[in-house]
Amino acid sequence: MKIRKATKKDKKNFIEVQKEAFPNLNSKKQSKYFDEKLNKKEIFVVGDKEYAGHVCFGNHKLSPPFSGGVFIEELAIKKKLRGQGIGTSLINYLINYCKKSKIGMIYLSTGDYKKNKSIDYYKKLGFVKIGVLKEINPHSEYSYGQIIMGNKLK
Repeated sequence: MKIRKATKKDKKNFIEVQKEAFPNLNSKKQSKYFDEKLNKKEIFVVGDKEYAGHVCFGNHKLSPPFSGGVFIEELAIKKKLRGQGIGTSLINYLINYCKKSKIGMIYLSTGDYKKNKSIDYYKKLGFVKIGVLKEINPHSEYSYGQIIMGNKLK
């Protein structure tokens, strides 16, 4: 399983996997999002012969409230390839990247709703719940609040 930085050639596959994982997302916004993240080198991709998925993050060296850390913005795996450890490999790759870059914390958010399996998944990877965001932007694609989780790297 090869993990690498995204390239311009990944854009079409990126948008397809995003739409598959998050059906409510707007393709035009995702296209702009990809360009922004690519420019900042904040996308890691899994895929040699077949694009399997990606993790996008924001590096918050100075900007509160996540100063000194990165925030995982998207983790998306092609539906037919889920459950094979690809997401875990991407998270572990990001953890190693952060350690090498002397970044001490990784944050993420996940939906605050019953039966959200992601919470237990992230706990197994060392994340803990650090807060809840009940109010959300009314123009958001989400109709529920968010749980904020963090992983303090050693």
